[in-house]
Amino acid sequence: MNIVTFLLFLISLGVLITIHELGHFLMAKLFKVYVKEFSLGFGPTIFKIKKGETQYSVRALPLGGYVLMVGEEAGDIDATIPKERTLIGIKKYKRALIMSAGIILNSVLAFVLFFVSNMAFEQKGFRWDVNVAAGSPADVAGLRSSSATLPVKLDFDIINLGNIPVAINDTSTPYYLKFIGFSSFDDEFVDGITFAYTEGGQLVEYVPDAATDEVTFALPIRSYYLADEYFSSMVTMTLGAVASGDGFAWENTGISLLHTYWYSFPEALAESGQQWVEGNTLIANAIINIFKGQGLDDIGGIIAIFDTSATVFRNYGLGTYIYMWGLISVNLALFNLLPFPGLDGWHLLVIAIEGVTRKEIPQKIKGIVSTIGLILLLGLMVLLLFKDIFTLF
Repeated sequence: MNIVTFLLFLISLGVLITIHELGHFLMAKLFKVYVKEFSLGFGPTIFKIKKGETQYSVRALPLGGYVLMVGEEAGDIDATIPKERTLIGIKKYKRALIMSAGIILNSVLAFVLFFVSNMAFEQKGFRWDVNVAAGSPADVAGLRSSSATLPVKLDFDIINLGNIPVAINDTSTPYYLKFIGFSSFDDEFVDGITFAYTEGGQLVEYVPDAATDEVTFALPIRSYYLADEYFSSMVTMTLGAVASGDGFAWENTGISLLHTYWYSFPEALAESGQQWVEGNTLIANAIINIFKGQGLDDIGGIIAIFDTSATVFRNYGLGTYIYMWGLISVNLALFNLLPFPGLDGWHLLVIAIEGVTRKEIPQKIKGIVSTIGLILLLGLMVLLLFKDIFTLF
């Protein structure tokens, strides 16, 4: 385990939890509700300090937090505290705002993290526009890098690529051109080209047998002279064999589709807004599918989140890492919106029911249901913990 990624994970998780609980806390203070404790984490207390009427605590299990307000639990009434300073003594719309404030701040935090990821870091992405390394086989063949005035693009969809028939060494054997996938955005897309042929109904990779082997093939390209006008041509290049492990592979073509760029302020805002909408849509659909019994294998707990975040940080860098935690913040907001006992959505549902029926549900009943919900949620966390252990280790 890398200590840097572990500390970064704890800080990231702490920020999300703190922001969520801070929403409840600040809104409660705005409405002058008596807050007994503001806690980050559950379980045994590691640190605590009391300022004014509120105790601020850090607890051993960093899996959430809570804001304990007077009137939130059954029998939790102090005769010295006026009723208008208790949670049950304020208007229902104020209660709803207090309970939804954590969700709102997590949603706002997600947009902020998306914006920081887009504005403060160099972006990387794959496009059809080609970059050609000097002295490479593609350069020798006459293929040139795209420019601002004359983009040069491969004449097929690089993202949704199938097998492309290509003539190799003027043979009659039907060979196919394929692009090899990339493992991360830190991998330069300098080659990706391999060849295959059909044998017995199966696609077999065509690799060199000796250092003297070579292949000659034509690559279709488009050269643009206007935004939507171009002329098509073929670039014929030759690749030699290079040592690879115990055998040989074809040398790099020198073609790169990886581009780096920076967003302007308006572009970063627009991109962040789009990512926020897409993130909410993606996670909302994922939650709906879980209730349909779909995608259960993709659910992970705290260990899975750490493993994924460490991998993202290692392969993609801090910018993409921050973007990923923006998605986690969206996830936290939408998950807390569920009307399940113990979650913010449950409290909002209770407030709505009481508002419609104009009757208060007894605090004792609400307390029992919320306790059962919390026990079930903790049980789910434990199950996911064991699932992570068995899956990852």
